[in-house]
Amino acid sequence: MHDQPARRVSLRFKNFDYSHARLYFLTTCTHERLPLLGEIKAGKLHLNAIGKIVLESWFELPYHYARLRLDAFIVMPNHVHGLIALHSPVGAGLRPARRTDSVSEIVRAFKSFASRRVHTEVRGFSKAQLWQRGFYDRIVRNGEECGRIRRYILRNPERWDYDRENARRPKGNLVEDWDS
Repeated sequence: MHDQPARRVSLRFKNFDYSHARLYFLTTCTHERLPLLGEIKAGKLHLNAIGKIVLESWFELPYHYARLRLDAFIVMPNHVHGLIALHSPVGAGLRPARRTDSVSEIVRAFKSFASRRVHTEVRGFSKAQLWQRGFYDRIVRNGEECGRIRRYILRNPERWDYDRENARRPKGNLVEDWDS
């Protein structure tokens, strides 16, 4: 019997066009969830040089994607959370303009822009991998859910001791979702 690599299971909706004008909640993690972006001390986020580049790369995305609007965003020690909105193409009538700015393309570009800068600007990081493969996304369904997700993103540093992404959290301390 051959050892087969585990198959990746997609959590994305089949047959859904992720370039549709919607609000999306995104999360992407660092390679092996290593705390490469900074640290949390007393509930406050302290970004290192890599984390600052990641932050700048996120806020540069609208310069590359005209339909993209950024909403809440946070850089954590080993992951980032963000809300993005894709708007309908300007001037789109009966024949909408071709849309290449899908959620996947935007996340790919973000990771690429940040990685390129980190590899050229941060000494000693030239060959290391910055990002884990893939990302998590959720289509935001309504304004109430959007408000909960915004609060979750903005409160993430103060809840770090309970975050499932925090490898150093005490056993038993876990916040499962963004409802609490």
